[in-house]
Amino acid sequence: MKSSKLFAVAVATMLVAVASRAAHVDMNDPRRALGREDDVRIDAQLIQDTVTSGSSVGVTYQVNNLTKQPIAVADKVCDVSYDSETRTITIAIGSEVPKDGEMPHLVTIPPGEKKTMTAGAILHVASPTVRSPFVATPQYVEIKVSVLRDVAPFVDLIQRQSNAVRPVELTDQQFDQWLDSNDTIFLNAIPVRYEAKSKNGLADASQRGNGAGSF
Repeated sequence: MKSSKLFAVAVATMLVAVASRAAHVDMNDPRRALGREDDVRIDAQLIQDTVTSGSSVGVTYQVNNLTKQPIAVADKVCDVSYDSETRTITIAIGSEVPKDGEMPHLVTIPPGEKKTMTAGAILHVASPTVRSPFVATPQYVEIKVSVLRDVAPFVDLIQRQSNAVRPVELTDQQFDQWLDSNDTIFLNAIPVRYEAKSKNGLADASQRGNGAGSF
């Protein structure tokens, strides 16, 4: 079991790494997702059209900063979850709440510029493997990206982070500033094909996995 999980993580990392070498969002792709809030536009595209429990779900996304101030995204933070009621897989990129009070790696997008990045995680869905109209399997993927709109309080930490051996901790004030400056942008849902496969007849329960990169 452990070896299979390690293999799945390795595949996810490889998938994201390959995509990041030529990160590009095809604006003419009908399956492209779009989200925009207050002059920050995000376009995204799934790396694959078919998803399977235990496999990586990868996405290439472009953040276009149309504001007059720099913004930032925690590009290495990515979680995947599944809601059986809405049959929607959610890919959450960025950090709404910094884990353990530590500042995650940030990619800064200057005003008027855009950056393209990749992210991915392992999907685990609990669902029967036999196709049936009475069985609800994943049908959509929704992407949401957490953007830090005010980078000023974290400029010194970003500079320290590049040379730091240990994680950079946020002060209580900086933690509160992070929460106040965070804005989560939701993109439209993308329809996907789902293939269930498992030796036990049931896929694994929903868990987390992550891997991401930037270009």
